[in-house]
Amino acid sequence: MHTVVSARSGPRGRSLGLAVAALVIVVSVAAPSSADAPALAERGFNAVTYNVYLGADLTPLFTAPPDQIVTVAGAIYAQMVQTNFPERAEALADLVAESAPEVVGLQEVALWETAPLSPTPQFTTTYDFQAILLAALEARGAHYAPVATNTNFGGMAPISATTLARFTDHDVILARSDVPTSELKVSNPTSQEFQATLPLTIGGQPIKVARGWSTVDVKYRGKSYRFANTHLEAFSSVVRNLQARELAASLDASPLPVVLVGDLNSLSTDLAGAYGILAGVGFVDGWVEAMDGDPGFTSGQEADLLNFPSTIDHRIDYVLHDWDGYVDAVAGSGEVIGEEPADRTPSGLWPSDHAGVDLSLRIAQP
Repeated sequence: MHTVVSARSGPRGRSLGLAVAALVIVVSVAAPSSADAPALAERGFNAVTYNVYLGADLTPLFTAPPDQIVTVAGAIYAQMVQTNFPERAEALADLVAESAPEVVGLQEVALWETAPLSPTPQFTTTYDFQAILLAALEARGAHYAPVATNTNFGGMAPISATTLARFTDHDVILARSDVPTSELKVSNPTSQEFQATLPLTIGGQPIKVARGWSTVDVKYRGKSYRFANTHLEAFSSVVRNLQARELAASLDASPLPVVLVGDLNSLSTDLAGAYGILAGVGFVDGWVEAMDGDPGFTSGQEADLLNFPSTIDHRIDYVLHDWDGYVDAVAGSGEVIGEEPADRTPSGLWPSDHAGVDLSLRIAQP
């Protein structure tokens, strides 16, 4: 028997607790029981969310005058090299492999490319974060495959007198590929782009900062749910709130219980913002449900990842679920991962500017 979360305000009477940073969650779906009906079997599983960090702070590009673009872009690319994703991927893979979640939601899974500067540049991949992380997982016997991806913003700029660099941001859902389909089946992948986007300029040229979300349907040992992954806008609360409303409307139509993970860029006190919007339609914060009173901070490392001690001091990453009584978090199961000194890489880098969270949920349904 599991505890059903009480409903609060919202169109469907849902409720939401506080925010979670980057999270790993184990979920089980159980239908509400009555005194006359036998309890239904529950299923527990792991789900991870982690913002892996694209490797550099891009914001100087948005204010650089045109004659400084090459210098600024070159410094950004150099910082991405310095934060050494191949090394960080080893640390990230250790954290994921230890938990062995069935499904993982990742944000800022970057692709970096370069080309000789020319009118028709031919790009070569220099850092494919997805491929690098999958290889690191595979080396640990943790077998995963991408099952849904949304492509977010990107752009290119010269980083020297001879070289052009291109960047593309992705959010990715990974699922275990070594589990029989009779036990774990992932289907119906969808990827959407938010209509609400942030307009910016780089060197006087307008760009659109696109973001989106992806979902997959997961059937685990006979129990089904919809897993959603997103990364809401960081630099505009107006755009971010519009995106949260789009996301809430889309997920409200799900025929399955929903588990939503991602970087919402919204604090748990942001009751008028993205967190509050999702609370208002009834999403429950799994971290608060499981770890009431534990802040679970998971964001705030410096851009170069070399700060020590950790400067993580707030939560903007979450694992949420809808209120319908099929899903609840296991009390005491939350663990922030990637914020301890032992989690750093051999050269002293934090795995990301965020941390992850390991959380257990229960799902049960007829």
